[in-house]
Amino acid sequence: MTPIFIFSAPRTGSTLLQRMLASHPDIATTPEPWVLLPLISMSQQGAHLSKYSAQVSAQAINNFTEEIGNNNYNELLADFVLSLYQRASEGNESFFIDKTPRYYYIIEEIITLFPNAKFIFLFRNPVQMYASVLTTWCNNSFSKLYRNKDDLYLAPKLLSNAYVKYKDVSIAVNYDDLVRNDQEEYKKILTYLGLNDDLGTPFDYEINSFKKGEMGDPTGQVKYKNVSTQSIDAWRKVFNNPFRKWYLKRYIDFLGDAVATGHCYDIKKIKQEIDSLPNNNSLHSIKDFVGVVYQHLVYKFKLNLFFSSKHKNNNGFFE
Repeated sequence: MTPIFIFSAPRTGSTLLQRMLASHPDIATTPEPWVLLPLISMSQQGAHLSKYSAQVSAQAINNFTEEIGNNNYNELLADFVLSLYQRASEGNESFFIDKTPRYYYIIEEIITLFPNAKFIFLFRNPVQMYASVLTTWCNNSFSKLYRNKDDLYLAPKLLSNAYVKYKDVSIAVNYDDLVRNDQEEYKKILTYLGLNDDLGTPFDYEINSFKKGEMGDPTGQVKYKNVSTQSIDAWRKVFNNPFRKWYLKRYIDFLGDAVATGHCYDIKKIKQEIDSLPNNNSLHSIKDFVGVVYQHLVYKFKLNLFFSSKHKNNNGFFE
């Protein structure tokens, strides 16, 4: 079995892509395994917290793997993960999709561990992603964004850099293209995977929707039963006052080359679109400003690690 890894930031449409591809009889999947994050991170000091001291544990694991040989250890670890993918498959599928958004932390390690796997980089306009994170997980409040700080500020840069480095062995998919030209994008990906594309309609949402409560998109698969372009412009209603517009342009400037290189978007054009938005809720600017200051301080002083134990949202930061 060959694994397919979809590398993306959260709220970039990766669940849609996953469900489309899972309609192919040779491709199996489950919503979001997350299994490689702890397996790879357990030997990385500072990667996580634990009651038993993750730092000491990482040192001991590294000493242990050196004794048996790092190459041998990686081969055994890869075999173990492949056996999990095989067990999670329903039949004799040739591929298994592991779509876990926060794999952006360990792209390099995954590609090293599975050199023969298939790698799909999914990019989305960052203003769409920001609006989706803000409304889906943060109740449209900046004060809760500390849980998704890395998703918004770190992930786009890591993904862009990784794609540039590994573009010869991977394929890039743009979210806007995916929803506007789903048939063409579907065929393009199947060609990369070496699969036939003469299957007629590529997907059936009623068949490929995931069970309620499982990891993945908590809104999209319920709201959209077919491929829809409605989400492309939804961000325009979210950034609706002077402060939000200013802060969004500041965000785009922060991402800089990552937007142009990996995401293939024109920074100047995005900022012009932001400027063209109407100001409908100017009185909310002060509330938004306070929320931004709060989430910045929480993240800066690592208070998010303390708060994480109090949050039950599985998609939150460090949860």
